[in-house]
Amino acid sequence: MSKVQLSIPVALLIENLRSSGEPTDVIIECIKQRDFSPLLGKVKEKTMDFEERCQTAEDIGDEWEEAIHSGYEFKFLHINGLKRLLYFRFDRAIDRDYEQDGITLKNLHLDPGEIDTLQGLIGRQWQVIEEDHEVGSMQRTVSIKLLYRNEDD
Repeated sequence: MSKVQLSIPVALLIENLRSSGEPTDVIIECIKQRDFSPLLGKVKEKTMDFEERCQTAEDIGDEWEEAIHSGYEFKFLHINGLKRLLYFRFDRAIDRDYEQDGITLKNLHLDPGEIDTLQGLIGRQWQVIEEDHEVGSMQRTVSIKLLYRNEDD
């Protein structure tokens, strides 16, 4: 079964709303009602234009509700979108939790579950590469590199 594919604005809307810590059904209801007041004080990026992103989802037909329930992957994801995803989903920030070298992110520490989740979200375009891990530690040091491939692959 293929995953729902979401555009950057819609996926980051979902991730920002999830950062509130509220249950899935509350998030879905807020999107349907386009009333984000119950979440505004809790999300990581309070200045996001939630209404505009909901309109984008409607305009382009992104299946956001299905994505929330069963998971999704990004249709396309640029480096800045990747950094925002790391912040919303995993609370990892550039220069605090990892470094950027061109279009590669390095020295990012994630546990195996986070690595799997991240690869599932970004695997169409990016590769999460495990560099090393300390014995006895659940944390792994990873790099994230852009995949270079032909459309026929």
